[in-house]
Amino acid sequence: MTGSGQIRPTADSQRLNAPINSGFTNLYQGIFMPLSHASRFSEPTEQQYASIGRAVVEWANVERLLGMLLSRLLATPDFLARTYTASINAVHMQKAVVEAVKIHAHRYGYRLISKECLDEITEINKGVTSLREKRNKIAHYCWSRETDEVMFGTSFPSGIPPKNGSGYATLTDEELSKLNSEAHVLVERLLTLLSELPEISEESLFPPRSDTGLD
Repeated sequence: MTGSGQIRPTADSQRLNAPINSGFTNLYQGIFMPLSHASRFSEPTEQQYASIGRAVVEWANVERLLGMLLSRLLATPDFLARTYTASINAVHMQKAVVEAVKIHAHRYGYRLISKECLDEITEINKGVTSLREKRNKIAHYCWSRETDEVMFGTSFPSGIPPKNGSGYATLTDEELSKLNSEAHVLVERLLTLLSELPEISEESLFPPRSDTGLD
């Protein structure tokens, strides 16, 4: 490792650069070699590992809160709503949120949820879309250390590498830190929004018992 954080041009690092520059795949005794295992110089730093972990954790928070948001929009107790929110991915939850917002605006005329809250839901949903696209790369690409401040990732796309660079990405520590900060803010916005939306409790589903306790 040089003083500037660049990988020293040893035989190991030159071998690591082969799939990046030419599209070849590292092999170890005939088995595919993950990029981060190709060399002791290619493994992400502890800080990079920690930042990737935070990105995954914050996204899990977003997905959970997105499910709670959908349950509020559909006037369903959260626990009961998990029967469907737990079985659909974030994309379908977001689509359901969009449709529910339209129904509250046009069919219910903002009588259950105010226009201001629905506008905030729309803006937050856009933020979720942006975060989801970035998170998918972080979670599903194979990542290696390019320098101490930069990671290189690829999904190993099939065929000739496209000219637009699709399937390949670089991510700096600064960019990852900014992404995690944005995700944290998004989670806080979701928490604030949920506190302002009407919640349907499970107890409200049951009629009150008589004073005698008899049916």
